[in-house]
Amino acid sequence: MEDRFRFPAFSSQTIEGAPVTDAVFAEKRLTMVNMWATWCPPCVGEMPDLAELARDMPEGSQLVGIVMDVSVGDVGTPAHAKAKAILSQAGADFMQILRSDDMTPYLSGVRSIPATIFVNSEGRVIEQPLVGARSASEYCAEVESLLDGLNPPEDSNVWVLDPRR
Repeated sequence: MEDRFRFPAFSSQTIEGAPVTDAVFAEKRLTMVNMWATWCPPCVGEMPDLAELARDMPEGSQLVGIVMDVSVGDVGTPAHAKAKAILSQAGADFMQILRSDDMTPYLSGVRSIPATIFVNSEGRVIEQPLVGARSASEYCAEVESLLDGLNPPEDSNVWVLDPRR
């Protein structure tokens, strides 16, 4: 049975060409995933705030981006170069994942961008998506709140959302 709250298994690459899979979520208790596109003014406009946030993420969390309009097959194209230029200009050096075919079923449900989801270390989306641009301080407050709600089960090293929230 498919878990509709789980980010799908994927294999892709970063904008810099390094391989990346859904195992990236296991690296931290909480991953903030920002989905953006090069043609989206609010997406580009919030990139400096995301760059600032990425440098000061609370312990146990990380920020990754998914470039919605640049896929693995677009490496070396003008679209790829434009995304890299936007990131460079914003000082955004956090991981950027290129869209891959195995992400398409999930990403096709994204109706507005920028959109941000929060994924726990098991790959489960644990909060409603945030749609629209935010400031670094607004995102940081959301991350801290979600981290506060993540508590370890007594007999496991798997992190889950605290149901008392």
